[in-house]
Amino acid sequence: MHQELFTQVAGAGAGATAPAPATSAPGESPQPRPRARLPLHILAADDVRTNRSFIRQLAGYFGYEAELVENGAEVLAALGRGSFDLVLLDLHMPVMDGLEAAREIVRLQPDPSRRPRMVALTAEASADDRKACLAAGMDDCLVKPFSLNAFKACLARLFPETSSAQMSAPIVPLAAPGQPPLVDFAHLDVAISGLSRTQLTAMYRRMHRAVASDLEMIWPRVVKAASSQDQGQLADALHALKGCFSTLGWSRITGYCAAAMRRARAQQFTEWSTFPDELQKLYAASTAEMTRYLATAGSGESVAPAKNGEAGKDR
Repeated sequence: MHQELFTQVAGAGAGATAPAPATSAPGESPQPRPRARLPLHILAADDVRTNRSFIRQLAGYFGYEAELVENGAEVLAALGRGSFDLVLLDLHMPVMDGLEAAREIVRLQPDPSRRPRMVALTAEASADDRKACLAAGMDDCLVKPFSLNAFKACLARLFPETSSAQMSAPIVPLAAPGQPPLVDFAHLDVAISGLSRTQLTAMYRRMHRAVASDLEMIWPRVVKAASSQDQGQLADALHALKGCFSTLGWSRITGYCAAAMRRARAQQFTEWSTFPDELQKLYAASTAEMTRYLATAGSGESVAPAKNGEAGKDR
């Protein structure tokens, strides 16, 4: 079943190219472009394609182009080829993680005024994680999934020249009581506030295709971990999937992956025989709900969660 879903969603993006920076729709006020005040060369490292796509589109919204790599070793290689003003580092990457890359950058350039500003990208928001990032030489942290306003505020902290009177405070979606929704529509509407409805819908269509592609690549690791009952391998695979799903506001499957990941890291995961099928069902339901959201959002209609018996019937 999952292969059909991969094909259905990913196929819609065949031949797609990287989007141009967003522009205001006719009749809308032009959006402020920090690049007009301060050009920045941005380098970003994340091993998950969905997250890289999201970063590229965020940067493009402000008029910036980001060079994207997949691990800390590639960050060091890129810094050896050229100069960058800002480096975004995911903390959990293969080959070399973000903390190790930050320490190496500091070792190679001890003078803070002569090295790029470094920002950690992490799914954890604990004080200990932030301390570890700052101790490694990073300048700030962004908790994934982060909104456009959070990224804008980070740029303003690190590069005051990019700030403007039009900058608003970061928006933090409120969690709904009870069971999380399949798709958090409030998150989708505010995560990239400032875009027109058409731009927002187009962006999430691209992100939806990226999630399908990431899942197709990561799925064999989930199946292998389940068949061999490998707690560590399962935790690593679920960490990547959790990041993909949370970026799109898929709350229920994000929580499902997060809970399973915590049990696996504690060597307490036991649902080996049922987990792959349950994950597939949640993915199918989330995909159906997202597809319905995109179709409705594109038409300009209001969107509400699907009722029982509709998109979420396989949850």
